[in-house]
Amino acid sequence: MANLQRVLEDAPTYAGLITGAPPGSADAQSTFTILPDGKTYDDKYVFGIYLEPQMVGCVDLIKGYPEPNTALLGLLLVAEPFQRRGIGSAAYRAIEDVIRAWGTCAKIRLGVVRTNAGVLPFWKRLGFTQTGETKPYSYGSIVSELVILTKSLAP
Repeated sequence: MANLQRVLEDAPTYAGLITGAPPGSADAQSTFTILPDGKTYDDKYVFGIYLEPQMVGCVDLIKGYPEPNTALLGLLLVAEPFQRRGIGSAAYRAIEDVIRAWGTCAKIRLGVVRTNAGVLPFWKRLGFTQTGETKPYSYGSIVSELVILTKSLAP
């Protein structure tokens, strides 16, 4: 929990873009506990991204959401001092391998808060496409929308 909290605190730009505030002291706890409606902790996976021996990032993943054949990538975050080194791309490829190994998910879905749209090229390079779907987003002082992207896992 302490390592996850440190990673979140080492990404203040991200926190500011999606919450309008610096990282909070309970962000790690929230990452572990927040679930979408209808899902249980059996469906939730939180991974650390390590550059040995240090945790430098994290992933929040939900199996079977919003449809049974979909994995929701809720968060892939690399601490700012370690960004732009290929760590996020490598972590994503490892997570995709995990999802494929489940054998139940044919696609991956994620949402990008429009105030954080600078990450869209990253996701597009990894094969994600915008669906055209958006959802309202509001957190703290940020009022925006989620841009929904998906990627097929078909061979």
